[in-house]
Amino acid sequence: MFEDGAGRRSADPLVLAGPVPVVDLSALALLLAPPAMLGEFIPASPWRNVHRVPAALPQAQAADLRSAFTASVRELTEGAQTIGVLVSGGLDSLAVLLHVLRVADDRRVVALTTDLRDDAGSSAAAVVHELVDALRLPTDLVVLDPARDRAEPAWTAAGPRLDALPEVNAAAAEAAHSLGCAMLLSGDGADELLGVPRFAAAEVARRRGVRGAVQYVSDMARSGPGAFGEVVALAAGLLPRQARARAYWAANWPSWCDPVAPAVLAEPFREAATEWARRWVDGTVAAHASAGRTWAQADARDALLPREIIMPAGRVAEASPFLHAGFLAAALALPIGDRYHPGLPSAYQRCKAQVIRLLPSGTVHALPQRKQYFTAALGLQAEAGRKAPICVEAGLIDPAALAIERDAAVLLVVAAIERWLAGALEHGADLR
Repeated sequence: MFEDGAGRRSADPLVLAGPVPVVDLSALALLLAPPAMLGEFIPASPWRNVHRVPAALPQAQAADLRSAFTASVRELTEGAQTIGVLVSGGLDSLAVLLHVLRVADDRRVVALTTDLRDDAGSSAAAVVHELVDALRLPTDLVVLDPARDRAEPAWTAAGPRLDALPEVNAAAAEAAHSLGCAMLLSGDGADELLGVPRFAAAEVARRRGVRGAVQYVSDMARSGPGAFGEVVALAAGLLPRQARARAYWAANWPSWCDPVAPAVLAEPFREAATEWARRWVDGTVAAHASAGRTWAQADARDALLPREIIMPAGRVAEASPFLHAGFLAAALALPIGDRYHPGLPSAYQRCKAQVIRLLPSGTVHALPQRKQYFTAALGLQAEAGRKAPICVEAGLIDPAALAIERDAAVLLVVAAIERWLAGALEHGADLR
């Protein structure tokens, strides 16, 4: 939602931006400030004299999680005679697919997967095929080739798209449209909402016992501050609120203690983005201190907020039941320690315990044991950020710094801004 200076609100910022909408380059520059770039959120409206209205979280409300998830899927797919589900081979999208099949009745369900290769060389499509066969899922499976099946994502006035593989996602959306899908669901948001945070040994011990906490610490040993960080978090509980919040930030986000915007931003945008990032960090730490959060509570909060809803990539409506208000309310009521279960077979599954709870009993044997990462695919996509003529001409990006930039995260955001600016110009925007 957006608002202008007169208090008028609209979901379409162009309604509020005047007859000749003017792009706010300073706002776009904030996308390259470390908190926004790595947190994947849009800090401000990309239009002058138009402001973003932050999305509020629903009030936590205890409910049976599986029932709440089914209800969310049912509501999102109401009226859709053909339902598409984006599946990756992971647990989150599998949960969505299984619940769609549960509520579909006689409606057609299409699972769409892009055959990316993960960092271990495994095919995403092969993993999906194995799951569909092992669980005997009555769904049509469509496999897309990431090299061949690419499309231009739909432009939205709300701001640049922050999905890592926009052309791949747009191709999936186009395939869903051609197959007659009226809704395309995904597992977006599950990790941020239900993933086990760092520093949660005490919370896990309260819910799963000392042995469960020991297993949790072992599983977290290769993440962030590791086992030592878990021990320090226990001691930090004795600190005053402000000191505890500052210590949490230093342990969890050391590179953000004094964030600096990347050199690809031209001045004065780089200095302004750096100043904004430091204010954002100070405000976030102060909020943790004011709320008296433990390190685990702070990490869980930082994973979820600020949250960004990515707009549809094509002509089919898109949504995630994990981000549906009804399910959000139920998930927010869960104790943090319940997000972990020491009795599951692998660290990946133990840290996804609440997602596995959404699945039918007896399916654990068929589930993937590890999380897939697609660094190579992201690296290839990042190369699109090497050329940003509109950004350079507007004075937003330093061409010399861009030519030697190696950080994929930076290049992905530059590519997103360049694509969005091209669309804005096509829609009659002014870049002055």
